[in-house]
Amino acid sequence: MNNLEVNDKNIDSLLAEIASLKDQLYESNSIVDAIKDGDVDALVLNSNGVPQLYSLETADYTFRLLIEKFRQGALSISRNGLILYCNTYFSKLVGLPSEKIIGTFLNEYFDNPGNFVALIEALKYGITDHEIQFKTNNAKKIFPANITVTDLEPSVEAIGIVVTDLTEKKKHEEALIRHQKELEEKINELNKTNKNLEEFIHVISHDLKEPLRKIVMHNGKIDGSYLNETDARSISVMKSSALRLNSLVDDLVQYSSHTAQEQRTEINLVEIISEVQDDLEIIITDKKAQIQIGKLPLIQASKVQMRQLFSNLITNAIKYSKADVSPIIEISQQENFESEIPNEANQFVKIQIKDNGIGMEKNHLSKIFTIFQRLHARNEYSGNGIGLAICKKIMENHSGKITVESNLNEGTTFNLFFPIL
Repeated sequence: MNNLEVNDKNIDSLLAEIASLKDQLYESNSIVDAIKDGDVDALVLNSNGVPQLYSLETADYTFRLLIEKFRQGALSISRNGLILYCNTYFSKLVGLPSEKIIGTFLNEYFDNPGNFVALIEALKYGITDHEIQFKTNNAKKIFPANITVTDLEPSVEAIGIVVTDLTEKKKHEEALIRHQKELEEKINELNKTNKNLEEFIHVISHDLKEPLRKIVMHNGKIDGSYLNETDARSISVMKSSALRLNSLVDDLVQYSSHTAQEQRTEINLVEIISEVQDDLEIIITDKKAQIQIGKLPLIQASKVQMRQLFSNLITNAIKYSKADVSPIIEISQQENFESEIPNEANQFVKIQIKDNGIGMEKNHLSKIFTIFQRLHARNEYSGNGIGLAICKKIMENHSGKITVESNLNEGTTFNLFFPIL
């Protein structure tokens, strides 16, 4: 055999080997492509003549597992509504096993089967969310659900459906509407009660004040010089009691009059306090009180109620002054104040009314805004315990609040918080 024949054989052998390698490469590439496309779930490989099975946990498998674990119904359907797949949760919603659902039509589970055509038509315009009433295996039981429709073409010739049970949500919504209605009814009852109470107080005040006026008038006509000391004291007590009852009736009418919102205008508090000083001229002069007015803002408020508010607070400061010290009352706006409530300084204007009076014990501070609450005996200080309750109501009418700080024998500070409008 010459050298030429040997070379030809070697070339044929190499060509055969190349062809074999090409076949193996094509097979390998085909397997890789199949794995990428999700067409292969397992491979069988020969190792030393022994076949071995290798399963592939593909993304498709993981996705199918996720769909099965969904706490929502999931289906795939054909364009005419034939159910191709449903997960376990949907079968629980309608009360049928999945094998009995697959192969049926989706509109069979709608309370109104005609809704299916509307779903498909709406999908053309990008409308994918709808609320549908579903039937269950128990024909009498219907549940509301939100249904989301997704067109899976061109990847798959199918439509994806996600069904969310709205039963609990509807129950909460109905409960909220019911509670809101009950609240409105309670508010109407309360408004009616308040109106009746106001009318009652005004009627009672009229019926009480007329005989009281006569008692005081005729009591003043009695000549005390003909009475012994005991009878004169009795007459004095009777007059004092009648005057106190008359004052109580006036305060009750005043308190009830602040239940309603009055028209608000721009108020200059410096002018309001000046008017109050004129009204209280006698008591201010008698007690040698000093009222120091600092910078005060313009606010939107009821002029009548503002006069009542500052009149009560100034009168209160003078009334509870120290016996041997002239009352000093400082009224000013507090800017950049610190507060435990976040952003309160940005939402409210703070005005302080500070005095140098007898002050209060800490355990009394929570009581003073309660109607008829008195911290002192009548023979110590006059009043009916209504003034500060009126102040609290006025601040509430203006969407604000009133607080108090005090130390015994050191004085009291009232803080007024008006909302910034």
